[in-house]
Amino acid sequence: MKVDKNFISSLIFNIAETILIFLVGKLLNLPTNFIIVVMLTFMISRGLFGNALHFKTWYRCLIWSTLILLSLFMILKIDFKISILFTIFSAFIMTGKSNIQDMYLWKLNNESKYKDIDEYVKYNLMNKNLLDFEENLKRRDDILYLVYKYRFRENLSLIKISEKLNNMENARIVEKLDQIALAIRINCGI
Repeated sequence: MKVDKNFISSLIFNIAETILIFLVGKLLNLPTNFIIVVMLTFMISRGLFGNALHFKTWYRCLIWSTLILLSLFMILKIDFKISILFTIFSAFIMTGKSNIQDMYLWKLNNESKYKDIDEYVKYNLMNKNLLDFEENLKRRDDILYLVYKYRFRENLSLIKISEKLNNMENARIVEKLDQIALAIRINCGI
């Protein structure tokens, strides 16, 4: 029976990494059973969510795994239940299925995710479809219309929009912008 050399080196690395992470938990004076529960929860959750992210080099894997579990162990010092929730969340993040680019109004390259709408409004100010859309939006919901007007007609930032809307939270403004974006894309055929 021939055993793959990469399999053996990978197995040795995983065992060594697991022992190191366990020792980090022990250095923090955490109970052994809590350390094991957090580590197993992380591994099992990551396996259930899908393919785990892998690093090209062993030392990056070691550093990130140790830092992630160290942070989870620090939370464990505060509360066991919260630590388990964060462990599951961290495992989900480490699968690569979480796409943080859609969380924010701006994409990573600083290009607005509403660029198509910005351009459409800029070049079609007197377009009948756009004017009808604005009129319907104004009749239907004053807040949605104001968010639309401030963002797409006046090109204000989220901070300025928030100030004009009595310090409305950015998350609510982004939620409203997403509703507006969907509606204008459908109604105006963008």
